[in-house]
Amino acid sequence: MAHEQPQCPCCNATEITSIGRLPDATQFAGKILDAPLPGGILYQCSDCRLKFRFPVQDVDAYRRLYDTGQSSAWTNKIVRHDWERIVEKVDSAGVRNAKVLDFGCNTGGLLAALGNRYERFGIEINHAAAAVAAQRAGAQVWSDLDDVPQESRFDFIVVVDVIEHVENPLMLIDRLSGFLTTGGRLIVTTGDAGNVLWNRFGANWWYCFHSEHISFVSKPWLHYLVDNRELNLVAYERFRYRKLSPIRFAAHGILMVLYGFFPSVYLGLGNVLKRLRSRPPVASVLGNGISRDHLLFVLSINNDS
Repeated sequence: MAHEQPQCPCCNATEITSIGRLPDATQFAGKILDAPLPGGILYQCSDCRLKFRFPVQDVDAYRRLYDTGQSSAWTNKIVRHDWERIVEKVDSAGVRNAKVLDFGCNTGGLLAALGNRYERFGIEINHAAAAVAAQRAGAQVWSDLDDVPQESRFDFIVVVDVIEHVENPLMLIDRLSGFLTTGGRLIVTTGDAGNVLWNRFGANWWYCFHSEHISFVSKPWLHYLVDNRELNLVAYERFRYRKLSPIRFAAHGILMVLYGFFPSVYLGLGNVLKRLRSRPPVASVLGNGISRDHLLFVLSINNDS
């Protein structure tokens, strides 16, 4: 494990509050594990307001967990409204021949959506997914940020559903900002740890059920970020990750509340039903699409300082 005592991975503060215990995981990034992965505890930092999982695995363990040899861990049929928003923001900037880096590009869906009017690059730890992205989008894809030539600069760096997977999102933003051109933009999407329902249900919110999600940011954390770095918050919005039909909205909402108040009942019944159908144990809980519980924010370097 990464630390023996809990402290904030972003600001190293030791004044932290326990929110609740997280369930052990039987799957990671869509792959069934040989042995359960300890869920740990969800904490919140009193200084920077980061919510985070503790303890977590070390870097090498996560690298092995992510690089499964399969390219389809996050493949689904959900319409990606966040991708639509990002493409609109890149297009509206009007930067000719812009260079775009997608950090955590998976199989290159967003890079392909941007189209060949941009020079596209990606970073993807999963080698199988990286190979698909390179072919699908005609992009150069590296496996790690350390592999990117240090002199490289990008007009846009997009980080979609990634910072929740890293132990220190502040450090990641620091590193990525160093690859921006003058006037460049860093566009990030992730879960909103300040969401009203999340604050109500704490560690029993669907987004932190996934064992690969270890860090959770919110608007107060963004204020901490810009106050302590030479960065500007150019844009900020909350959005609903997916659109549900009225029937699904009602059914998912009821089940979300059940998990929020009685997680052991929800998981116990769910696993019984899974076994009756000869399926793997519960890999996710419902809640996605119930509220505007995702963030999209845009950062730029403050060149006036």
